[in-house]
Amino acid sequence: MSGMPEITCLANGVRILTETMAQVRSISLGIWVKTGSRQDPAAQSGIAHFIEHMMFKGTKTRNALLIAKDIDALGGLLNAQTAKEYTVYYVKVLDEHLGKASEVLFDIFLNSVFDAEELEKEKKVVLQEIRMTEDTPDDYIHDLFAEAFFHKTPLGVSILGTTDTVNALTRDDILAFIARAYDPGAIVVSGVGNLEHKQLVDLAAVRFGELPSQERENVLEKPPMGGIRAIYVKDLEQIHFTLGTIGPAMRDEERWPYIVLNSILGGSMSSMLFQEAREKLGLVYSIYSYLSAYEDCGFMAVYAATTPENILKTMDVIGGQMRRLKHGDLSDIKLDDVKAQIRGNLLLARESTENRMSSIAKNEMYYQRDVPIEEVIRKINAVNADAIVALANEIFTSDKMTLVSLGQDHLEHIDLGTIL
Repeated sequence: MSGMPEITCLANGVRILTETMAQVRSISLGIWVKTGSRQDPAAQSGIAHFIEHMMFKGTKTRNALLIAKDIDALGGLLNAQTAKEYTVYYVKVLDEHLGKASEVLFDIFLNSVFDAEELEKEKKVVLQEIRMTEDTPDDYIHDLFAEAFFHKTPLGVSILGTTDTVNALTRDDILAFIARAYDPGAIVVSGVGNLEHKQLVDLAAVRFGELPSQERENVLEKPPMGGIRAIYVKDLEQIHFTLGTIGPAMRDEERWPYIVLNSILGGSMSSMLFQEAREKLGLVYSIYSYLSAYEDCGFMAVYAATTPENILKTMDVIGGQMRRLKHGDLSDIKLDDVKAQIRGNLLLARESTENRMSSIAKNEMYYQRDVPIEEVIRKINAVNADAIVALANEIFTSDKMTLVSLGQDHLEHIDLGTIL
C-alpha cells in the first residue's frame, strides 16, 4: 500500500521527498527545479528549455551515448520536461536499480559540462523542434493563444524560444542562468515507488548537500490577461482556434469550481461540447476545454478545429453551451456523475509512480505541504450548481475572452458579444 510522503530538508534548502508504494516493482525519481521559461530573460527566451536538452549531452565522466546506454541497460526510462514555471529531470526503473539510476540522474544534473561543440549541435535539434511545432497546428495554436492571452509577457512566450534567441545562446549564458535560477531552495528531489525514505536521502543528501546556499529573487509580475483577438492566416484545410478566459491560479480556492466546470464543458467525451459539436452535429473531430494554472494567474480555454464552412456553426455551439451554463440549464447534467468522474481520474492516476512523483513534488513547490487526495475530493464534492453558474457568468463574457485562430481568415468579424 502507499505510505504518506516523507520529507527531509537539507541545510542549503534542497528538499528530498519520497512516498512508498510497496505493491509495485518500479521507482520514479525526479529532480524538480522551480524554474521554467517564465524565468527566461527576454533576450534569451528558450534558455530554460535549452538547458534541459544540454543536460543529456555529457558530464565529466559520461558522454551522451554512455548516458543513454547506462539507462537502457537497466531497462529504464530517462527523460525531462520544461514547463512555464518548472523543469524536471526524471528516471523510471525497477526498484533494484535505484542506486545506479540515481547516480546517472544526479550526474547529469550536477556535473554536465555543456561542451561548446555539443551546444552548437543541440541548437540545430531545438530549431527542428521549433519548426516541428510550427508545422503542427493543433500544438502551435496553444503557443499563439498564450502569447495573445498574456500580452507577450513571459508567460506568453514559447517555452522553446525563437530561432534568433536560440541561435544566440552561449555557454556563458547557460552557466549564468543555472547559477542564478538553479538555486538549492528551488530544487526538490522526489522519489515514489518501492523504496524507503532513508534510501533516497542516503543517495541524494551527500550530492545535493554540497550545493552552496543562495538567496533567490523570485518577484513575479502578474501579467495583463485576456481581451485579445489574433488571426494567423495559414493555408490549412482546417481552422484551428482557441477561445479562452480568465482562469484560477494554483492557490485560488476558486480552482475547485473551475475543475468541475471544465469537466462539464469540455473535459471528456461525455462533456457538453464533445457531445453537441462532434457526436450530435458532426462539426469537428477534436474539441475540448482545458485549464492552465500558474502561481499567480491562469486561464480556461476551448480548443477546436473544423473546416471553414463549419466554423461559424462550431462557434455558435461553443457560445450556446456557455450560455446554457450561464443560465443555469444543467437539467441533463448529473453533477454527482461529473464529480465521480473527476474522483476516478484522480484515484487512477495515483496508481502510477510517475504521477505520484509529480504530484508530491508540485505540492511541495506550490503549497509547501502535502495535499491529501481526501482533501481534494472533499473540495470537489463541495462544489454545487450555484457555484458553477456563478463562475460561468463571471468568466464567460466577451471582454474577458481571447480568440486566436490559425488557418483561413474566417473569424475576424465574429462578434463574441452576440455569441455569449
